Amino acid sequence: MEVHNPKFVRRFIEEILVVVIGISLAVTAERIVQTFQQQKEEKGVISRMTQELRRDSIDLAYNLKHHQLALVADSLLSRWSKGEIELAPDSLKIYTSRSLIFTFFASSTTEIEALKGAGKLYLIEDPELLSNILKHYNRYADFKISTDLGMQMSQQIIELYKANSTLKTNIVSIQNQSKVYEFDPQELEKNLRGNRGYENLLQEKRVYDAFVVGQARQAITRLNAITAALAENQKPA
Repeated sequence: MEVHNPKFVRRFIEEILVVVIGISLAVTAERIVQTFQQQKEEKGVISRMTQELRRDSIDLAYNLKHHQLALVADSLLSRWSKGEIELAPDSLKIYTSRSLIFTFFASSTTEIEALKGAGKLYLIEDPELLSNILKHYNRYADFKISTDLGMQMSQQIIELYKANSTLKTNIVSIQNQSKVYEFDPQELEKNLRGNRGYENLLQEKRVYDAFVVGQARQAITRLNAITAALAENQKPA
């Protein structure tokens, strides 16, 4: 009859337990390291994306401001051309220049494109937040359409100004948004006031500027909501 050594069996079991516990600890440690690295990477992604979106918000606020100026100019010049109001020569110089305003929106998409390319969109764990971010970035293509339309309308208006008035340019004033394009007000009064084509173009430009103002406001609202949600996601659980 075979007799088992209790000490040998106990030691064998202890060695197995040591191996199992060692493997479990190693796996757990690896998962902890991976989780820590993912959290660190996620914080970096959120921080960089927040910075990009804030830059976009600043750009949009700039565009909003100048399209509001253009919107006022479109309306006043239209009323002036129809004989409803009078404008002083200096005012004509300012408003005709502002009626030519169109803006570019240089969107910042580096971070989102990098995440897409690396297949790391999962780093933004909140599905609703990720959906809102992707929808927001997809709307950036709309600004290209707006810019193209604005350039076309601005070109049509400036051709009318050049055909009916002497043009001077003032490059120094660009930073202050004063009279970049300066047309002779007396010639405008004589040659362009009452021009039906000019009035119709101003009405179209007014609608365009109002649209861009609304577009920029909506984008800024979305940006503020997204950056607030990103900041909330960075808070410790």
